[in-house]
Amino acid sequence: ERVRFVITDNAYQYADIVDVSTEDVSGYIVELYKREFEAVKRGEPLFKVDDSTLKRELSALNEELKALISKKRELQEKLSRLKEQLPEEVKASELQVESLKGELLSYEERLKETEVKYSVLLKSARASLSAAQKSFEASKVNLERMERKFKRYGELYKRRVISSQQFEDIKSAYYLALSQFESSRANLEVAREKLKEAEAFKYTVNSLKAQVLSIRKKLGVLKSQLSVRKADLRRIGEIEASINEISHRINSLKEKVERLKILISHTLVRAPISGLIAKRWKERGDYVSPGLPVYSIYDPNHFYVLAWVDESDIGYVEPGEGVEVKLETCEGSFKGKVISVGTSAGSVFALIPRDTSQGEYVRVTQRVPVKIRVFNVPLKCIKPGTNASVKISKD
Repeated sequence: ERVRFVITDNAYQYADIVDVSTEDVSGYIVELYKREFEAVKRGEPLFKVDDSTLKRELSALNEELKALISKKRELQEKLSRLKEQLPEEVKASELQVESLKGELLSYEERLKETEVKYSVLLKSARASLSAAQKSFEASKVNLERMERKFKRYGELYKRRVISSQQFEDIKSAYYLALSQFESSRANLEVAREKLKEAEAFKYTVNSLKAQVLSIRKKLGVLKSQLSVRKADLRRIGEIEASINEISHRINSLKEKVERLKILISHTLVRAPISGLIAKRWKERGDYVSPGLPVYSIYDPNHFYVLAWVDESDIGYVEPGEGVEVKLETCEGSFKGKVISVGTSAGSVFALIPRDTSQGEYVRVTQRVPVKIRVFNVPLKCIKPGTNASVKISKD
């Protein structure tokens, strides 16, 4: 039979086993959803890693992101207001300042003229009053003298000591002195009234001073407001720079948030394929990190038999050839087909390769792997790692 067939019992069931681990998160396992040897469908949850730390980080990032978005909105509103209203406000304030400057100049000129006028009036009134006072005193002294003389001459005239003409002359002189006294007294009253009028003019001066002071204060306030508005106008560039900086920070935080969301979603690990759980490596509470398997899964629908064929027979084996396979896990034989033939002997990949540096004295038959697809095998018979034997026709 070995003349017509390539026969080997150095064959085993194999399947492509997928080790399932976390993709990019580490942590303690809080839930395991599948037991060993249990069937699983693609997409079903396998295990859950503690995500509490990631969720706290996500919450903190969301709070920071919310605060930045609020701050950006406030700055944008302020910037909009500055751009829309501030130029008009600055222009209006400048016009008000110029108008008030003109008004202040007008009042200052009026005040200066009024102060000069007040000074002249006061000086003139005081001089007039002094002259009127002196004239009044002189006329009073003269009147008193003439009154005494008039009385004496009257006594002399009664005794016929003086003539009638002499008495009339004295009488005329007396009434002239009396008239001069009355006139000087009237002039004194007029001078006093003029002095009062001149002194009252001071109220006009004080009123103008108060108005000038009020305008100066108002002008100072307007100038201060104008300076603030101009400073705000210069701050437009600063606010725009702040908004750009916050925007970059927001984008960076959004990327971090999305990354954390992805990491949180990766804490629930799902089956990458449909198949059977071959091995569960971890238990609840164990620590897992990327690359450390928690489950090993294989798909029984894609199992194959790997046969090791002697190097002397490998020339008879070609891909596509029919194969008769016997599995130790089942009774009877199954049809199969060669999928591929190895390109090197298995010894090439041995952990301790042969040392041929001194030449070999013992010849050892090498074997080449042949991959075989087996058809219509019941699920209960598929046990990766179990023995099999194959028979391939040499024809």
